[in-house]
Amino acid sequence: MSPVERMSIPKFASLLITLVGGLVHSFLALQLTAAWHTLRSIETETEYENAWRFDGLRVLWALLALYLLAAAFVSFVGLSGVLRNNATHVRLYRDCASADLLFTTFLGIVAAFAAWGPALTSSRAACDSPELAPLLPLIGALLAPFLPAPLALDEACERYLAHVGAGAAAGLLVLSVVRVHFLLAVNTHYATLRKAESDMEIDVSGATNGVQRIRLLPLPRGVSPTDVVYAPVHVPSNVTASSETWVRLATPSSSPTPTGYAPAYVRSAPQDVEADAGLLDVSVVRTKREWI
Repeated sequence: MSPVERMSIPKFASLLITLVGGLVHSFLALQLTAAWHTLRSIETETEYENAWRFDGLRVLWALLALYLLAAAFVSFVGLSGVLRNNATHVRLYRDCASADLLFTTFLGIVAAFAAWGPALTSSRAACDSPELAPLLPLIGALLAPFLPAPLALDEACERYLAHVGAGAAAGLLVLSVVRVHFLLAVNTHYATLRKAESDMEIDVSGATNGVQRIRLLPLPRGVSPTDVVYAPVHVPSNVTASSETWVRLATPSSSPTPTGYAPAYVRSAPQDVEADAGLLDVSVVRTKREWI
């Protein structure tokens, strides 16, 4: 099984973050669409002449819904890329998620400054302003599930403005730290996919040029050190300790040649085979044409 097909920790983390991201953003987009009726009912009940401010609120509502839908779409594209080992889709998700992380981190910093800055030192004056008056029922509806007892609209507005900035900043900070770790895992999985694709391209080009890539493995027990074996073998568990090299095929051979890596046992003494042996000529290596 190739490295991209194995369920490694970066691949599992990539599957988890893309799946959770797609489901969560889709759920939030549906909830936001359902809450649109609440906004319309508030708009019809308001008696303020400056109801044009709801136009700006509708624009923000639509932009937030589009953002959630786009995030869900990108997450599902990334999930498809991880499942299909498609490096292009994984890269698209990685780039979009990185840009979104920077954006949400910026929002968290702005929320932190707004929570502890002088702009909200007097929440009473802010809630008494005519600009926020049409939004008081919406604020009360948002806070109702989290309060033990119903509050008046002005009291709910004060409590909302006093804690929403700090809560949003803390939540975005924790979320950003978690997302950074998942993005590192996604980037690691993307690097694995890119390496597998480049290895495949090298194998194809090498086959057309009459060369073949092999792995030089440590000499196993029971093999005479005077023999140098170049033969297809099953990849053992210590394949990571091997080194890569190329051999030039002098003449076409009728023996079966495996695709991709062709592991081979060789003498591991430094004077026999160097780690960076480079392009070896197959005529230099004595061969044994039986399977090991």
